[in-house]
Amino acid sequence: MMLPRIVFRTELTVCPECGSPLKVYKTKKRTVKSASDRFIAVHKLMKCSLHRERIFRSDLLDSIIAPGCSYANNVMLESSMKRFIDGRSSSEIASGINNGISESHVRLLSNTALNIFTQIHEESYQKLKSAMKSYVLHLDGTTDSEFEMIIVVRDSISNFTLYAGKCHSESLDNVRNMLLKVKERFGIPEGAVSDMRSGILGALEEVFPGIPVRICLFHFLRDLGRDLMQGMHTDLGIAMNRIGIKSPLKSILRSIPDYSQKTLYEIDQGFCSDRERMEIMAIRGMLEPLLDINGSSGYGFPFSLKHLNFFTACAGTGKKLSDLSAKIRGEESMALLDRVTKEIKRITCNGVIARMAGMLSGVNMLFQKIRSAFRVPERGNLSDDIMDDDSIHDQCNLVTGEMEVYLKANIPRHIFKAAKHIISRYHERETMLFAQNPAGTIPRTNNMMECFFRKVTRSVRKRCGNIVTGNILSQSGASLALFQNMSNPEYIRIVFGDQDIPAVFARYRKPFRKPGMTRSKMLELVKTGTEMILAGMLYDTPYTENNMDMAYASKKMNVS
Repeated sequence: MMLPRIVFRTELTVCPECGSPLKVYKTKKRTVKSASDRFIAVHKLMKCSLHRERIFRSDLLDSIIAPGCSYANNVMLESSMKRFIDGRSSSEIASGINNGISESHVRLLSNTALNIFTQIHEESYQKLKSAMKSYVLHLDGTTDSEFEMIIVVRDSISNFTLYAGKCHSESLDNVRNMLLKVKERFGIPEGAVSDMRSGILGALEEVFPGIPVRICLFHFLRDLGRDLMQGMHTDLGIAMNRIGIKSPLKSILRSIPDYSQKTLYEIDQGFCSDRERMEIMAIRGMLEPLLDINGSSGYGFPFSLKHLNFFTACAGTGKKLSDLSAKIRGEESMALLDRVTKEIKRITCNGVIARMAGMLSGVNMLFQKIRSAFRVPERGNLSDDIMDDDSIHDQCNLVTGEMEVYLKANIPRHIFKAAKHIISRYHERETMLFAQNPAGTIPRTNNMMECFFRKVTRSVRKRCGNIVTGNILSQSGASLALFQNMSNPEYIRIVFGDQDIPAVFARYRKPFRKPGMTRSKMLELVKTGTEMILAGMLYDTPYTENNMDMAYASKKMNVS
């Protein structure tokens, strides 16, 4: 199939210096491979008869494709979006574009776009500042990198990534230097949200004195729960693992026949011709959920206590099996029930484990009270959109007030210590837990940053695998964090306006090969020059006897 031909020439018809008509100097043809199609570009290079040193090119063609390249600028943009936003691998992108581009060239083009976008973002601070007017600063760092930490600053109102940089730690000096750059470029925020690390809080107070700084509710509760329950929860898990009932229970489950649809169809009709089969299925139906217990609500420890949840599930399953044993008639089903019950009782009837679980359950009850007071749900999002701080504050004061009453009562020592710690930590951080600006735009948590880092890390892991994820984040994590702005329509509108985005990227694009000699050529000539020095043949003029003989021989050969 013949490719369409499109003629390109400069929009100028006369020389801007003398007004003389421009004439065609040379015609160049090239095949342009874009992200959607291919065509032959016929480029009419123009010259002025008086100013012959200047060549007039087509600006339109240069905005479509860079000189000396085969692939259009929109290939560079599309490959970078798919690679760094969607997490596609270079091979997937190359096969998807389907214009003959190789994996290595996709990698080269997308890396070029990544570097170009960093420059575009750095030159767009004034545009962003004017459009944002005000912002709420979110600050956090990721430690997924094995070498350097990536610290990112975002605005929770616009969801723009404002700044990203690499450093060795979230120390006061490192964070302060980054915040000073943010202050210089975007001004003073209306508030800030961060975790409770002293380096971040100290830098915020030093660089932005007087602004409301809210500590992340999730981090506060997570640290509080760890202080209260981490040791107890770990000890409970170790004690249960030493006894080890999961493997025997899984072995029993594998030996139980699968559910019989024939029997279940009869149950659906209100009768059962094989009672023992139904009894065995009933035992299987109780055992399966027990082995599926993972205790996770999505937030992790201490919001989910998998060891305590497993103990509680064992106790509940043991009670159900005890009730079922009074009704079972079949010998095989009774033997199966006894085997399962015997394994479960190895934990539930162990006095040490039962006591540890009871103590942990009591402390967890206090933790869940303060968690409920903050209205953090059992599952789902962290309720960042809840802005009713006054009623939440009142409820938290009510709960801590009840705990202060507990301290005066005759309660177990572990409950006393837990309640005292909750009260102390709450009052220590109370002001920062409810810090807010007049507009009420400071979120309760730093969950936006957690989700952002998970997205970036997942994108890298998806296309590169787990092993190299840390290394890649160390090398290009800051650029990747900034590039996520390309998925924000409002950011694109502010920075690029009605400009053609691939054409904007093209203006920043540099040739892959630097002008001048290659390194191998330079080394070759250095070697030649050295040999000339050693041979005493390094002259200070080209008019040597040897060069003149070579010129004469060349001229004689051309004449003949």
